[in-house]
Amino acid sequence: MPPMSIFSRREALRGFAALGLGATLPAAAVASPKPLRAHHSVSAHSFTIGEATVTVIRDTTFQLSLDQVVANAPDGAAAALFNEFGLPTDGVPTDVCQVIIDVGDVRVLVDTGTGTELVATMNALGMDPASVDRLLISHFHGDHVGAVSADGQPTFPNASVHIAAPELAFLDGFTGDSNSVANTLQTLAPVRDRLQPFADGAELAPGLRALAANGHTPGHAAFLLDDGGQRLLIAGDALVHPVTSFQHPEWAFGFDMDREAAAAARTRVLDLAVTEGYPLCAAHLPFPSTGYVGRDGDAYRFTPASL
Repeated sequence: MPPMSIFSRREALRGFAALGLGATLPAAAVASPKPLRAHHSVSAHSFTIGEATVTVIRDTTFQLSLDQVVANAPDGAAAALFNEFGLPTDGVPTDVCQVIIDVGDVRVLVDTGTGTELVATMNALGMDPASVDRLLISHFHGDHVGAVSADGQPTFPNASVHIAAPELAFLDGFTGDSNSVANTLQTLAPVRDRLQPFADGAELAPGLRALAANGHTPGHAAFLLDDGGQRLLIAGDALVHPVTSFQHPEWAFGFDMDREAAAAARTRVLDLAVTEGYPLCAAHLPFPSTGYVGRDGDAYRFTPASL
């Protein structure tokens, strides 16, 4: 497939609270979400994209406040939308899922979650953490990098670790007072010698390319898997809720660092999915976090589907 123009198969903090960036985020975003419930030991779904096998694992589920899900909607608009769709406004369940891609002899893990269930589920599926060759980090928030290391040791000892160059530059150059950034740097320290920055459009594994989708964080990345002409768009946190992210992509997620850029990235991801007919997967959409995007007037709609 030719290189993408819009964002332009085995080789790269604990807790969702790490999403809070102190003074760099709105006050509503600083409060730590609370775990919703414990999960059974295996919460995973596998499907194929061409010859690649994709496995989505649910690491945990949180409940967010409404103003964490939507930070800048007009007064009452978010509650009205949730009521229209029959959704709870007091504690919004939000899954935290990761993607494992097996292509040929290459195993790629996209994000690590908080580490609550990921490794236990992998072991239950017969996936030794040592079998991961490449760990891709969509962005630095704790619910995406929380299990990169544990007790000062890499969780995935044979994996190279890949992160977008602007994201790494932000972390390396951060001078503010943020425990969450400090915790992220501590979590990444055991893999610092294998940390590899990537650029927009980089091929990170056969058929798997990076798509810049910055705004949620300075170097937030999405990924596009293309195998045998079948494709999967892995959206990271560009899309976080099955209603608000689609009906109102202009509304900010409470943890977006640059709301305007994040909204633009969200729209680009949605337009790409609609125009090309790509199925998508996003970490916080309801497990198994996959489905399709369609037009809904001037907005979009998400149709969940087990691929």
